[in-house]
Amino acid sequence: MKKIMIKRAILFGSVLLMLGGCTQQPIAPSQKACMSATQLNVYSYDHLARVAKLLREDKKNIESFEGFINAMKGTVDSYSEMVKSSLYISNVVRFLPIPYAGEVSNTTKLISKTALNLGGVASALNKYKNSTEYFLAGFDTLNPSNASAAEISKLAVYADTKLLNDAKTLENSLKDISESTAAMAATTQSIADALDTTGGYVNQAKNFVGLSQPSRDDKSTVVQNRNSINTRMAQLNQKIVSLEKSGQAQRYNIAKARIYSELAVQLEK
Repeated sequence: MKKIMIKRAILFGSVLLMLGGCTQQPIAPSQKACMSATQLNVYSYDHLARVAKLLREDKKNIESFEGFINAMKGTVDSYSEMVKSSLYISNVVRFLPIPYAGEVSNTTKLISKTALNLGGVASALNKYKNSTEYFLAGFDTLNPSNASAAEISKLAVYADTKLLNDAKTLENSLKDISESTAAMAATTQSIADALDTTGGYVNQAKNFVGLSQPSRDDKSTVVQNRNSINTRMAQLNQKIVSLEKSGQAQRYNIAKARIYSELAVQLEK
C-alpha cells in the first residue's frame, strides 16, 4: 500500500508539472486557468475508457477461471482419493522425507488447506466480477460530452479503491492456491520416486512398516495425479501472470483518471 501511495504521489506531481502549475494556486476571478475542467474531464474519461476496454478484453479470461476452479477441485479430489484408496501410498506418504515437512506429510491438512484456498478464490472471483460489472455499467452511463467532473471522479475513485482491491485479492488468492498446489506436486513427485526407488531410506521404511511392493495400479494412479497437478500448476501460473499484467495497465490508467478528475473538480468549484 505504501508503494502504491508513493507511485501515486509521483504521478500526481508529474501531472502538475505537465500542467505547468495551472492548478497549484487558487484561481482568482480575473485569472483564467491554462487548462479547463472540460479538458481535464476529457483526459480522465479517456483513461477510464482504456480501463473499460481492458476489462472487456479480459472478460473471457476471467470467465475461464470458473472452469479452472472446478478442474482444480477435481484434481484435489483425485489426490485425496489416491491417498485414501491405497494403503501402500498412504504409508509411503507417512514415512518418506517429503519436502515441506510437518505440513504435507499430513495429507488431510494439505487437502483441507487447498480446498479452503479454492473457496477463497471462488469468493474473490465473484467479488471481482461484480465490481467489474459495476464499473462497466457506470462507465457506459457517462456521456463524454457533458459528464461532470464529479461524476467522472466518482467512478475513478471506485475503480481506484474497490475494483483494484478486488483484482489484487483475486491475484493473492490464486497465489495461495499456487503454494498449496506446489506442496501437492512435491508430495506426489516424492511418492512417484518412492515407487521407482530401491535405495536406502525407502527400503528401510518399507522393512519397518512391512510394506509390500506397489501394484501397477498404484504407480499408474500416482503418475496420473502428478501429471494432472503439474498441468494445473502451469495453468495457474499463466492466470497469475495475466492478472498481474492487466493490473499494472489498469492501475496506471485509473491513477491518471483519478488525478485528472480531482483537478477538474477543483476547477469547477
